[in-house]
Amino acid sequence: MNKRLLPWVWLAISLFALPVAAAEPLRIGILPVLDTLPLEVAVADQDFHKHGLEVALVPFASAMERDVAMQSGNLDGYFGDLINTLMLIRNQVPMRIVTTCYRSTPGQRMFALVTAPKIELPDPSRIGPRQVGISNATIIEYLLDKMEPAAGVPAATLVRTEVKKIPIRLQMLLAGQLDLAVLPEPLVSLAEQGGARVVVTDEHLDLPLTVICLHQRVLDSHPEKAAAFIDAYRDAVTRIAADPERYRRLMAETCGIPKPLVAAYPIPRYPRPELPEPGAVAAVEQWMIGHGLLKQPFAYDRLVVPR
Repeated sequence: MNKRLLPWVWLAISLFALPVAAAEPLRIGILPVLDTLPLEVAVADQDFHKHGLEVALVPFASAMERDVAMQSGNLDGYFGDLINTLMLIRNQVPMRIVTTCYRSTPGQRMFALVTAPKIELPDPSRIGPRQVGISNATIIEYLLDKMEPAAGVPAATLVRTEVKKIPIRLQMLLAGQLDLAVLPEPLVSLAEQGGARVVVTDEHLDLPLTVICLHQRVLDSHPEKAAAFIDAYRDAVTRIAADPERYRRLMAETCGIPKPLVAAYPIPRYPRPELPEPGAVAAVEQWMIGHGLLKQPFAYDRLVVPR
C-alpha cells in the first residue's frame, strides 16, 4: 500500500471505531402511583429499547413539581390525570395525549368515598350533612361529583373541606377529624385496615382517569416515536396481565404501596393503550367550565396524537 495513504486509512479506521453517541432518552415525568406500573415495567424489561426508544422515568413527589418541570420544558412527556392535563394545555404547554393509563373498571376500585372509623356505614341516601375531605378543582372533586349521584347521596349534602395533601387527608380521617374523605388506592385499603368503611367507589363510572402525554417538540421532530412508545407500552400491559405476580416487587418499590399491603395488595388490571374517547373528554371539559377551570372546550384533535 502507498505509504502516503496509510495515515488516511488509519484515520478512517479510527473514526469507525469511535463509539456512537447514544440518543438522548425521553424524560417522562411520573408520580409514585399505581397507574404508572406499566411504564415502570416497560423500562425495567427494556420494552422501549426493543422498539428503538430510550426512556427515562423522572419521579416527582408532587403533581405541582411535575407540572413545573413540564411547563419549563425539562420533560419530554408526562403522566397525569385528565383534568390536570387539560389545565396544562390551557396554560399553553404544548403536549398531546398518546394513551389512557387507567380508567375506572368494574370490580377494581381506584378511588372511593370512605368514612371515619367511628362512623357507622350509613345508607347513602341518609348520609346527612357530613364533612368530607377532598382537594378542590381536581380529579378527586370530579369523581366525588360522579360518585354522589351514583350512590344516591342527595345533592349538596356533604360539606366539602379542602385537604390537598392525600396522606394528611388519610390521617385526619383515621383520627376522626373528618367524617368522610375521597382517597385513591392503595390508601383506601390502608384506611380500611384502620377501621374506615367504603361508602361508594369509582368502579362503575367507566371514565378515563389518567393519561400519558408527549411534548409537541418530540412529535414534531420524531413523529414515529409516538407509535413506538405505544407499542412498547402495550407489550408491558400484556405481560403484566399474563403474569402479574412477577411485578409485585417492582410495584412495591415504585408505586407507593404501604408496607402492610405489599404482600397481598392486588396488582391492577390495566387497559390496553387507547385514546380517551371524545365524549368522556367533553364531559370533563364541561365540568371544568362549570368550575371556572376552562373558558371553552378544546377541539379533540388538538388534544390527542392521531392514530
